[in-house]
Amino acid sequence: MSKRKGNAEWKELKKEYWGQNIIVDTQEWGYIDFSPQGLNEVFGGEKLTYEEYLDAQMAIGRDIRGGFFLCHHKVPLGFAGQIERITSKNICFKRIYVSGMYMDGECFDGKEAHVWMSIERFEDYQVGDCLEFFAETYRYLKTSKGKQIDFGLRNPSGIKKVDSYKLPSDDDLLRQSVNQIICEVCMFRDHCYGGMCIANKEWLDGMRKSMFDAVKGSK
Repeated sequence: MSKRKGNAEWKELKKEYWGQNIIVDTQEWGYIDFSPQGLNEVFGGEKLTYEEYLDAQMAIGRDIRGGFFLCHHKVPLGFAGQIERITSKNICFKRIYVSGMYMDGECFDGKEAHVWMSIERFEDYQVGDCLEFFAETYRYLKTSKGKQIDFGLRNPSGIKKVDSYKLPSDDDLLRQSVNQIICEVCMFRDHCYGGMCIANKEWLDGMRKSMFDAVKGSK
């Protein structure tokens, strides 16, 4: 898409949904939250106008921390990660593994790389420790690449140390994503009860393997 065409489409999108309490999933820029209430939630964005708030979401586009975004708007179930670095005021997790649930009860998982949080409540832990915890998701304004709105974690609670093997691997997360995709397109989707899959096991195993191998091979 040319820059001129993109700008025109962005202006049209803003005009269509301006001031509405709605989140729009766009092909070009990902999720855009048009709710004016969202502007009031942006940490560090007290001086933003409503239009700047929208433009800051467009600016970050699909680089946003999507797992935290989903947890913010859906139901967060918990987070886990391994400490990579500690400074006097902050702590960095090599990865944060995300668990959450949609409003219909279906769960989702994801991961975010190199996540910084305040060291408060993590003082007793060291580099290399693997932790599980709950935390508040929040949106904030960052200005390192112009005005962009992203999501982070704060106010952790229920922190506990776990063995590293309990953290899901990249392959584990990929398999979960493949399962979700298969469920979304399965002809029996509306006929499963209590999470019990009724699809043919041989077909299901074949689909899982072929999709996993295809995605894995493309990376």
